Amino acid sequence: MSSNILSLENRYKFNVENKYLIRLHEHGLLRLITLQTEPEFSQVTKRIFFHSLLNNSVYQELFFDHYTQKSAGKHGPFLINNLNESDYVKFSEEHIKNEIIQIVSSPKWSCPPISKVALTDVKKLLDVFITEGSICYFLERCRDFNSSFNESQVYEHEWSHNLSSYYEYLVHDPKNNKIHMLIMTYE
Repeated sequence: MSSNILSLENRYKFNVENKYLIRLHEHGLLRLITLQTEPEFSQVTKRIFFHSLLNNSVYQELFFDHYTQKSAGKHGPFLINNLNESDYVKFSEEHIKNEIIQIVSSPKWSCPPISKVALTDVKKLLDVFITEGSICYFLERCRDFNSSFNESQVYEHEWSHNLSSYYEYLVHDPKNNKIHMLIMTYE
């Protein structure tokens, strides 16, 4: 007798549709990774949304300033087992746009300022993928990771110390069955 029961993490498929990079300056990079989802995924609860995404291999990747590396059980500077849906805070489209522009425009320790061309590219990109009806989330754990008060922190895994700052936004576009992952890394 065969069983057609799938585990929740295997129920929904995510396919990388596109990867777009903007070099902010020599120590900072903005990545936009667009995932195509199945139409029925756009109707799931927040809990199922994040459980499915976190446990999918497409989300398990290390991000450095100049490259990425697939790594089971890790995402950016975090361990997957330490992340859950409550770590992702929902914000309005306008709030997310303003916050991202503020982050890329603000001075970073030992980094040159963002060029006018790169700032213009970031603004154009935000207008393209953050649209009315988008559901926007920020990975709140980034605030703790980026805090100067945590200089003596114990990093979650052996590659976490490679970054001085890490920011992650998820923009769910249920109308077009897409998830846009916007990740900014600074070293």
